Amino acid sequence: MRENIERISSRLDADPEVVGKEEALASARSEQQTATERLQASDHERESHRTRLRTREKELMSGRIRNPSELMQMSEEVQHMKARFAEEEDAELQLMEAVETAEEAVRVATKELESERKRSAEEEPELRTELEAFQGELADVEAERDKVWDEVPQVARDTFGRVRVRPAVSEVSGTQCSTCRVTVTSSGMQTLRKGLDDLVRCENCGRILVLA
Repeated sequence: MRENIERISSRLDADPEVVGKEEALASARSEQQTATERLQASDHERESHRTRLRTREKELMSGRIRNPSELMQMSEEVQHMKARFAEEEDAELQLMEAVETAEEAVRVATKELESERKRSAEEEPELRTELEAFQGELADVEAERDKVWDEVPQVARDTFGRVRVRPAVSEVSGTQCSTCRVTVTSSGMQTLRKGLDDLVRCENCGRILVLA
């Protein structure tokens, strides 16, 4: 009952399915942010290259440069810049696709989280009812245990308290301790069969022995 109470209480405090979806959404948002930042950086760099390209093209077409070799060199430079700019545009298209994919992943993760939260909220009343039932049952069992314990002789209580292993009591199966499987002594079996008040302990594990 305590395990059930702990399980339900833990579920009410933090539904593992909801927590998993929250983590998935956080991861999707992180990837979206990374993709967006990369796209923004690409935009900035591409605009910078566009500005330099236009400046070089104007200079090339201005007519101020008359040296053929300088014109050839500048023309080649402009062509290289155009080729690089085209590659950057292709790369930016891929980054835009990555951003769209990341945004879709966030939308899906958000929808799944909302669905899990709704399911968890719908299950909560039933879980709380179940928890209250277990808590009430446990309280009854503990009250009964305390009542029985009050009837146990003090000597037996002291013996029980000295047993360091749990459970402290073990049934005898045949002539063996059912927990550690060691054979009970003949004198111990006689005491148990006679139903005397003397407690018999397993010589191996130390548990208090009782007949099944």
